[in-house]
Amino acid sequence: MFGVFGAHFAGIMLFIVGAFIYLMLTTDLGQNAATIQKQLTQFFESHPLEMAGVEQGVFVFIAMAAIGLRLNKGVLAKVNLQPFALSTGLLLFICVLPLSMLSGEFYRIAFDAWSSFTEQIPLLKQFNEMQTMEMVKQMAENSPLWALVLVIAVFPAIGEEIIFRGVIGRGLLARWGLIPGILITSIMFGLVHAHPAHVVAVIPLGMFMHFVYYVTRSFWAPILVHFLNNAFAVTMAKMISELPENAAKLGDETQAVHPMITLAAALFITVVCVYLWKTRARYVTRAGNEWTPGYVSNEQPPEGHGITLERKSASLAYFPGIALLYLMFLATMGMFGLQ
Repeated sequence: MFGVFGAHFAGIMLFIVGAFIYLMLTTDLGQNAATIQKQLTQFFESHPLEMAGVEQGVFVFIAMAAIGLRLNKGVLAKVNLQPFALSTGLLLFICVLPLSMLSGEFYRIAFDAWSSFTEQIPLLKQFNEMQTMEMVKQMAENSPLWALVLVIAVFPAIGEEIIFRGVIGRGLLARWGLIPGILITSIMFGLVHAHPAHVVAVIPLGMFMHFVYYVTRSFWAPILVHFLNNAFAVTMAKMISELPENAAKLGDETQAVHPMITLAAALFITVVCVYLWKTRARYVTRAGNEWTPGYVSNEQPPEGHGITLERKSASLAYFPGIALLYLMFLATMGMFGLQ
C-alpha cells in the first residue's frame, strides 16, 4: 500500500520538475528561492488538472510495471482479461446511481462524525485539505469534461484496479480466503483515499468491485464499475454550476439522502449481488468438478486440459424482480428527492 503513495509522489515530483523547466524556458524566474516558490505555486494553482493528469499517468505506468514484475509470465491469464456477459455489463451500468447514493450517504455520516471530532482536536482539520471531491469540483470549473473523465475516471480505474484487485487483492484472497481477502483489500483501498470520510465511503465500493471481479472472473468488470462511478462523479461536478439548485444537490455528498432512497438503493444492490452470486462464472473440468489452482483465485486454468468456463443460471424471477426494484429506487428518488 505504501507503494501506492510512492507512485503518486513520483508523479507529483515529475510534474514539479517539468513545471520548473517549463517556467525556466518561458518566463523570467526569480533570483531567490521565495520568488521561485511563489511562481511555482501560482503555476500549480492554475494547472490542477494537468498536475493530476501527470500524477495519475505515472501511477498507471508504475502499476503496470509492478504487476508485470510481481506476476511475471502469464500475467494476463492470472488477472483474467476475458470478457464478461453483456447482460452483466448492463446490470453494472444501472448500479452506478444506487452505489453513488449509498457511497454519498456513507460519506455524509462519516463527514459529520469527523467534523465533530475535529472540533475537539483542531489539528486534525488539516485532513480536510485532502477531500478529493472538493479538488474535483475546483478542476471542473475550468476543465473540459473529456479531460476530467480521462484523468479522474480512466486513469484511476486502470491503475487502482491493477494494484488493489490485480496484485494486492490476488495475494490476500489466496492467503486468507474470499471474504477476509475482499475485506482487507477494500480497507486498504479506502485508506489510500486519505480523508477519513472518503475512506469510509469507498470501502463498500471497493468490496462491491472485488465481489464483481470474483463472480465474473473478468478483470474488466471492476474496471468498468470503477470507471462508471468516477465518471458519474466528475460529470455531476461539471454540471453542478449549470443545474438548478435542487438537481445540483445530486453532486453534493454532504446533502442528506432520504432514508427511503437509501433503503431502496441498498435493497437493489443486495438483490443484484445475490443474482451475481447465483450466476457466477466458474471453471469446470471434464468430470464436472470446479477447477481452482488450489486457492481462491480468478486466474485462468492452463490450456489443453479440457477446462471450460461456465456461468450458472438463476431463476427467471430475478429479471422482473431486479427491474421492479430499480423502478422503485427511481420512484423513491422522484418522490422524496434530497433533504
